[in-house]
Amino acid sequence: MSNRNRELVIRRIINMEDRISNCQRCGAITRCIRKPSLGKGDLEPDILMVLESDNYYSRDMNRMIELRNLIKNGLGFERLYHTYLVRCQPKACTLQSNIICYSNRKLLDKEYRCLLNEKVCEGIPIHPDSDSIIACLPFLMEEISILNPTYIILFGQRVAEYVLKACGFFDTSEINKCYPYQGHMFIPSVDESQFSLLDCQQIKMHL
Repeated sequence: MSNRNRELVIRRIINMEDRISNCQRCGAITRCIRKPSLGKGDLEPDILMVLESDNYYSRDMNRMIELRNLIKNGLGFERLYHTYLVRCQPKACTLQSNIICYSNRKLLDKEYRCLLNEKVCEGIPIHPDSDSIIACLPFLMEEISILNPTYIILFGQRVAEYVLKACGFFDTSEINKCYPYQGHMFIPSVDESQFSLLDCQQIKMHL
């Protein structure tokens, strides 16, 4: 990538991330999120890894390093980037559900303490609902367009379902099979916590 193209990619990513950070599409959810989850990795990736949301697995640096090394060694690619289908991890919170909030202001301070009870946030992470996924999906598709990876691994059934439907694939997808779309190869796979060398071998057969 030339310096000029790299600068353009950086500007486009920064612009997108600014819009993600200021997004108010899911007000009730974003009140309990200090900041949205953003993609990380090489800006000229061979493979883009899409997780459902920034969960316990992805926040464990050692696990993410193991996953990245597994893909590097199993598929033979060095340049990786990982991102998320949903940027704001929703939480189940009995306190918020029992209090009517008339403001869109954040309910977490810089130390992640809840402003409603002044305790560390006790919200339990849950799977995003369809509304959250659909609200965030355009950001993921924009990110794919900016980074232009050859291969995109979709971790988990829900990620695969929504992303492939956005690309026009409406039939049930096959795990570890490649689905070509606009110069990319979309690859639905198992959840990131279950991904193994066997999955790499199965994907490699279709590359």
